[in-house]
Amino acid sequence: MLSKGEAAAILSLINSHHGNAQWDDIQLEAFHSELRADMTLGEALEAVKRFYAANDSGRWCGSGDVNAMVRRMRNESKPSEAQIGRECERLGLSEDESWMYRRQRMLGNGPEQSQQTALTQRSTLGLPAAKPKKRSTVSRFAGASRPGMASLGSMLGGA
Repeated sequence: MLSKGEAAAILSLINSHHGNAQWDDIQLEAFHSELRADMTLGEALEAVKRFYAANDSGRWCGSGDVNAMVRRMRNESKPSEAQIGRECERLGLSEDESWMYRRQRMLGNGPEQSQQTALTQRSTLGLPAAKPKKRSTVSRFAGASRPGMASLGSMLGGA
């Protein structure tokens, strides 16, 4: 999460586009609390830059605009399915490794980190083999030679 000082720097940059307007503590607190928790300072600064580069209405950039721009930038940086497929082929990954690699890439991790994760993590899709159940040789009901052959009295406890 961005610190309050970093949020203040972003807010000052936004206000610099509008005659260096001053912000107060309440405005900073609100702006800081509305920003995405996973945003970096670099992403936020780039988002403000892109907002004002495309802004022809004179509208002020708000925390929602910064959040939306960061989300858009992250989505644009994700590789396509075809590109991920080519990367998996080039790396010679198995089906399970390819699945894990693709998942890591779509989460936003780089090729190197995704490859390391795919090759070192155990497959979460694989389940251990089922263990056979032990069969009991003791009859459930006294006097029964075969299942279903016990008398009603022995089942009800001598009634």
